[in-house]
Parts: sequence; structure tokens; C-alpha cells
Amino acid sequence: MKQLFTLLCTAMVLSATLMAQDPVLQLEAPRGGVTFYTTRDTVIEIRWIGVDDTVAVKLDYTTDNGRRWTVIEDSARGLTYPWNVKGLAPTSTYRVRVSQLRPPGAEDQVVYSGHNSAVVDAWWNPANTRVVSVAAEAHIWDAMQSSSDPLAALPGGRTQFTSVRWSADSTTIVAGSEDGEDGKVEVFDVASVTSTLALNLDTSVMKVEVDPTASWIFIQSLAPRVQIHRLRPAISNGPTLFIGSNVSDIALNADGSRVAVSADANARVYSRLGGLPVTFNAHGIGGAQAAAFSPDGTRVCSIGGDLTTRMWNSATGVEFWNATDKREGVRCVAYSSDGSLVAVGMADSSIKVFRADSGILVWRFTNYRDNVRMVQFSPDGAYIAGASDDNFARVHDLTTGELKAAFQHRDNVNLVRWSNASDRLLTASDDGTARIWQVTSIVLQSDTTEQFTIAPPPPAFVRFVATGDTLNIEETTTITVRTENPQFLGLAEVDSVRLRLAYDPSMLFRTSSSIPLTVIDDVFNGRSKQFLICTVPLDTVAKDLFTVSFQATLGQDSVTRLMFDNVALIGKGPGARVEVLSDTILVRGICRIGDGPRMYNANGAPLAIVSRPLPDGIALDCTLSESATATLSVYDVRGALIMRDRTTGDEERSRRMRRVVPAHLLHGVALVTLTTPTQSTTAVIIDGGRP
Repeated sequence: MKQLFTLLCTAMVLSATLMAQDPVLQLEAPRGGVTFYTTRDTVIEIRWIGVDDTVAVKLDYTTDNGRRWTVIEDSARGLTYPWNVKGLAPTSTYRVRVSQLRPPGAEDQVVYSGHNSAVVDAWWNPANTRVVSVAAEAHIWDAMQSSSDPLAALPGGRTQFTSVRWSADSTTIVAGSEDGEDGKVEVFDVASVTSTLALNLDTSVMKVEVDPTASWIFIQSLAPRVQIHRLRPAISNGPTLFIGSNVSDIALNADGSRVAVSADANARVYSRLGGLPVTFNAHGIGGAQAAAFSPDGTRVCSIGGDLTTRMWNSATGVEFWNATDKREGVRCVAYSSDGSLVAVGMADSSIKVFRADSGILVWRFTNYRDNVRMVQFSPDGAYIAGASDDNFARVHDLTTGELKAAFQHRDNVNLVRWSNASDRLLTASDDGTARIWQVTSIVLQSDTTEQFTIAPPPPAFVRFVATGDTLNIEETTTITVRTENPQFLGLAEVDSVRLRLAYDPSMLFRTSSSIPLTVIDDVFNGRSKQFLICTVPLDTVAKDLFTVSFQATLGQDSVTRLMFDNVALIGKGPGARVEVLSDTILVRGICRIGDGPRMYNANGAPLAIVSRPLPDGIALDCTLSESATATLSVYDVRGALIMRDRTTGDEERSRRMRRVVPAHLLHGVALVTLTTPTQSTTAVIIDGGRP
């Protein structure tokens, strides 16, 4: 009994705990695996739960599995949002994220105050969980916590470290240092925080670079050369690049296979294996001060003592464009991660952003009051950060051009480096600190959909069919015009269809239809032809559109069809592929004997001319066998033509013709002939009306 009571109490406590928990923010729509078509689904409903409808959330989307996010709405409320996707690129890798945020505050700033001198360089580890910074000493820090005591201090070094890099595979830290006229490069194993290689130089080390696999290191010193060393698979000396003049800067391409060297004489691109460089001399006697490879490595943007920014081909040295600032010089250069933009930090206290392909100036940020030492684009391309001698690091919005944030040190800011998520900024300063600043809002909770697709509609299709029949002469049939096998018509945005159908009126006589039809008569290759025209709504499912009834007027196993002469889809969408099918109409029965005239007209009776006497002449009532031009001729006994007339359009459609032969033309006996395109018949009339 006691155990049962204990279990009941535990259950009640757990239940109360669960009830007290905050609701979880969740996305209900759109759902993963769904396809939205660009012609139909121009607005996608985003729907979420787990917060009050008055709480603002941020909505954004990605197409590269979260490496880059694009904002849909910064402050959406009401638990639903209509997302206009018109114009977005089709892909199957869309994901939407909803986030509940709070603005960054002072509590989100991380400060490393354990250095005793200016912090000249700092670097994130690949996971952004650690930071290495160098001053007179080299320290490793927790990226989430302020401290004056580092997690670890790297051994060795001279009296002043000058440069540091954390390899992309996270295993290795490379640092350069100086002591008077001597220098040193040291390679550290991150796991054990021990030195695995020390290279002593006879001059100060200014900069070190390491390739993404931590297999090669590149050393810039005060000497007119660049040294390359191989670390893996075995430590060995690589080529030494003799430049012949002071080296201002070195920069690697994305895979570390090439190095751009900026020097007093010119800019050059070398293979890490050595050999002849690609040389760029356009900066003239001022030389090159710094350079940056485009992400794909095909271009180099260099800045020089001639106050110019120059874009050139990394394989040929051919210049694409250049820009000049005649007021003051250029200090630093950087490419955006997608290669579309290039930024230059200016000595005139500004940052210029150019289109990389054309050199067109996109932005000029003038918030600075001293030299801009370093610029860097955020990985998502949304922001650019600048480090300045005015004690500030600033972040600018590349969409609006507005100042996003300004972060203050107590002395010159030497560098800015973004986190992988583009949400935090690492800075280092002559004030002896390195800091991490929260740039974007803090995510309290979020949820992300699985992948869904935005795509153009699949090809739409519909088949139009006119049915057939087998019948005997004189009999009637009803032909149905319908659609078959429609596919994706709803996505094709087709509202209706205009049909033009054709048939041979000498074989079929139209008696009725289920909808009004426009009728046009024509003659093709000497044969009469009748067209039926209509516009009808087009449903997205197979459906009978209308019917037309005919009477057979020409037999002897004659084959005909109600043919589709033209099909025009009406609507604002891309339309659909159309097929047409007309089944055969087989008419049986005898309509001629030998080579004689046709025996049956549209009513199934022999072709006939019926005369009736009138006070002023003789009336001739003719029944036509086809909807075609008919000619009525009257001759006297000597064969002279005394009267001739043709049918009107209304008479041809009705297949009835009536004429009166005036009495003054008749003198006894007369011969009457009635001729159509397919047959003729004759009759004899005498004054008084008897044939």
C-alpha cells in the first residue's frame, strides 16, 4: 500500500511538472516533402504553434541545408504568415525556420582580458567553440565565456607573437612570433597543446597561413621571400619564393594550392610547389599592398600604393577593371563568400564595396573616423564588418546600407572575424583584449521544417476526343466531344478551350447540338466543308463537353469523322500539350445505282424537284442532299437557257431551295436541272405546273 501511494505521488509530481513546462515553438506548415508549383502556389502559408499569437517570431529560409539563411520576416505575429514565393528559384532543398528571439545585450559579450599587451591576431576553431589569440603570449579560450584565465597557454614563441591560424581540420594551430631581428614559426597539436615543429628564422615573422588540410604552411617575414613548408605526410621544406623586394602581404586560394604575394615591385601568384609566377605589374612603382583570391580562385583583387583597387585574372595576369581613390590610400581587401562582391578598407576612414564582376561601386560606408585595418564579409553575405583605428569595430547591413552595430574597444581594433553562423564577431585590440560580440538576436527557441520543393509545374496534358458510330443511310447519330486523360490542368491555369471542328456535309447533315455553335461553310479541293466553332469551359477532370447530332446522307460504307481543325487553350498559365482523336463514322446503305445521280438527300428521300402551279408561274421546291452550292437551271424545248440561280448560304445550311419560274418565260415544255458539287438531277415541267 505504501509503494502504491509513493507511485501515485510521483506520477502527480511528474504531471504537474509537464503541465508547468513552457510550450515548444513548432512549425506546422509548410510540411517537408510537399511540392509547391510556381504557377499555382505563389503564396505559401507558414503556420506555427507554441507561443502566444502576440509574440513576434523571425521567419527565414535556406536552400543549402542551413549554411545560408534568408530572412522572410523579422517580426511575424499571429501564428501564421503568407509567404510570397513568386520569383524564387526552383529547387527541392527549401527549408523554413521559425525562431523566437531576443535582442543581444551586454551579457552576451565575451571578453578575454588575460593578455598583457596588444592582441594582434585571433582565430576561431572550426566549430566556433574555442578561440586562440596572440599578443606577447598565445592563449586558447572558451568561445562562450568571458575570462582572464585561458583554457590553455601555448608554449614557446619569442617576445611577441605576430600571427596565428587554427587549421580547418581543427587539429593544428600555427603561430608566428618575433624577438628583435629574429623570428619563429611554431606548429602546435591542439589535443595535447604541445609544439610539434619549431622553425627559427633570421628575421621577424609577419604572417603565417595554413592550408585547409594543415599539410602546408606559408610564412611571410621581413625578408624579401616567402617560405613554404610541408607538414604532412612528413615534415619537409617546400620551396622558398624569392620575391626581390619587401613583402607586404600573402593570401591563399580556397584549397591552399596557390599563394598571392603582394610586394613593393608587383603582385604575383605562385603555386605552392614553386615554379614561375603569374605576375601583375599594373600597380606600378607603388607596388601591391594586399590581395585576395575570389572563392573559385579564378580572380585576384589587389590594392596598391598607387591608390588603386585592381581586379585581374589569376592565371594570366590580365586586368578586368580598376578603381582609384585619389584622396587617400587603400589598406585591406576581402571577397564575399559567394564571390559577387569585393570590399576595400580605405585610409580615408571608409569602406568601399564593389561588384566583383564589373567594378561598379555598390556601397560606401563612411562611419569611421580613422584608418580601416581589416574588412570581412559575414559567411551568409548579409553583413560586412570593419576594424578601425578609431577604437571601433562596425557592422553594416549589405541589404539596406545601414549601420547594424558599433562595438567599442579602448584602443585600435586590429581585426574582425565572423563566426560560421554569421551571428557573432571576434575582434582583437591594442587595448590588450580579444572580444566576441553578439551581432544578431539570441534564439530562445526555434524549429525548422524538413526539405520541400518549389518547382515549375509539370507538363500538363489533355486529349480531345470526338466519338464515332456505325449507322445506315437515313439514320441519325449523336457524336460526343469530350476530354480524356487530363494531367495537371489545374497547374496549367487553362480556363476554357476554343474548338473548331470540321465535317463533310455531303455525308452528314447536322440536325442539332447541345450547345450553340457558330457554323462556317467552305469549299476545300472542290468539296464542301462545314466548320463548327465554340468556346467551352475546360475542367481539370475528364468530361463530356457537348454533343452534335447528324443524319447520314451518303452510304455505301463511306467513312468520315468529326475532325478537330483547331484547338486553342485559353488562360493565363503556361498551357498544356494537346492531343486530338476523332473516331470513325461509318455510313452504310445504297445511295446510288450505277453511275446515276445520288438517290438520297439529307432526309433519306430521293433527290427531287417538286413543281407547283402558281397564278404567275411555276414554283420549284428543291430538296438538296448536301450543304453545298447548288445551281438551278431552266431550259426551253430548243435548249435555250431561260433562267438560272444559285443557293444562298441559308439555303445550303437548311438544304432547301425554292424558286419561281415566271409565266412569261414558259412556252409549253421546259427542262429543269439541279446541280451540286457531287451530283445532279433533272425534271420536266409544262405550263400549268405538271412535270
